[in-house]
Amino acid sequence: MSKKPNILMICSDQHTARVTGCYGDNIIETPNLDALAAEGCRFDSFYCNNPICVPSRMSFMSGRYSFKCESLGNQSVLDSRYPTLAHIAVRGGYHSVLSGKMHFNGPDQRHGFLERIFGEMSAQALYNGLDRPKRGIRASLGNCSRPDPLYHVGPGSNPVVDYDSGITKRSVSWLDKYAKTKDAPPFFMVTGYLLPHCPYIANPKLFKKYEAKVKAVKLSRNQLDSLHQHHKDYRKYILLDEIPEKNLDRAAIAYYAMVDQMDQNIGKIINTLKKSGLWDNTIIMYFSDHGEMLNYHGRWHKECFYEDSVRVPMIVRHPKMKLPKTSSTVHSLVDLMPTLCELVGVKPPPGIDGVSILPTLKGATPDLSAKSETYTFWATHKPGLSSNRMVRKGPWKLCYYGTYDSYQLFNLEKDPEEHNDLAKSPKHRSILKKLSKLIFSDGWSANIAKEIDERLKSFGHPENMKSFRDMLHDGALKNDPLPIESPDYWKESEKLTTELE
Repeated sequence: MSKKPNILMICSDQHTARVTGCYGDNIIETPNLDALAAEGCRFDSFYCNNPICVPSRMSFMSGRYSFKCESLGNQSVLDSRYPTLAHIAVRGGYHSVLSGKMHFNGPDQRHGFLERIFGEMSAQALYNGLDRPKRGIRASLGNCSRPDPLYHVGPGSNPVVDYDSGITKRSVSWLDKYAKTKDAPPFFMVTGYLLPHCPYIANPKLFKKYEAKVKAVKLSRNQLDSLHQHHKDYRKYILLDEIPEKNLDRAAIAYYAMVDQMDQNIGKIINTLKKSGLWDNTIIMYFSDHGEMLNYHGRWHKECFYEDSVRVPMIVRHPKMKLPKTSSTVHSLVDLMPTLCELVGVKPPPGIDGVSILPTLKGATPDLSAKSETYTFWATHKPGLSSNRMVRKGPWKLCYYGTYDSYQLFNLEKDPEEHNDLAKSPKHRSILKKLSKLIFSDGWSANIAKEIDERLKSFGHPENMKSFRDMLHDGALKNDPLPIESPDYWKESEKLTTELE
């Protein structure tokens, strides 16, 4: 085995930092993540760069803000000309391995990974070598932009749980085999979990464990009426006022149970590293692609700029470095690319965003002369609507909503729960003006989604999921799975489940 440190990145899906023991939650049981944080560094101000699955992942994989790598929604295809984390690792002498979800769309299902030992979640991947689904609440619920997930919640059978179990088994098996291989190069492994992403259906035993302890946040009518119009329109769109209150509680309970389940899976990988002798030479980074709102500010899922949606857990453990226990330095997921470049000794590719987190891990103040802010972007393709962007600089967070041409401004040091919007305060006009210039920097505009769509059409990219499905049915991409958040996935899954039963 190599003396160079191995690198393991574990990426979960839709895990808000709030629901983690080491981030201050006294109810959730996450002993493995807590132990990892105790040995490493916990970042308290780490952000995703787009609060939705595919754009967030393509952004950190390429080291570019999502509008710069043309990733606007869950149907987006990452151009294979962009170098990814996997390409960088291989160039640095590492063997790159992907296990589980990375939400790659299109024919390129590796993007630089030399091995892919477990694929995207599809009907084929889900039941290939895994246990048959058990009876209970069925998880074929449609996508998370409509109210279906909140109508069907509670204990039951969830294919996401089975999928992640398969990822864990395959990852453990690969690590065991690697540990026994002589003269193997160091590995760069990315394990991508789908938990704790909705549907909000959990293992019955774990659901019962949290049933009496967890309730969803409740908002008064005055609080709901005071929301920004952007959030009011969101609530109307997913029909939140029609969801029974008990369902919100049960969804929150299930979410806690799924986080618990995910932590157990991570524990199995950590135990394998320790038993196989790899632990003392493996860097581990745990993070999520975005968060989960859990009814805070009257919202569920993600797709907004409140902290529960855009702030993600980030825990780093380095066996050869003494790390600070915590860091409040603002970083974001695009920083993974320059960080990996520094770790493996490869010059960063041109055009990437972000800065390395290694200076922060060494307890120093990173050189932010070229970049002292972090951005989050969310595009929408709905007719008549424009895109939105957020910038975080120091204690300040400014959110811009293109459809309404309006802002929200928060001082996170004084108002970490974001209850006091200062955008209309005369005392804060100067900071709003200063930050608004950053919002519209580097080529971004509220119409950026339309501009990119037109550019992609000229390149011949699939315009939407329908054309992507047509390519599949025509045989052009026979082995390419459909993304988990496509409603068509659930139809295929339900059909296959019926056949198996």
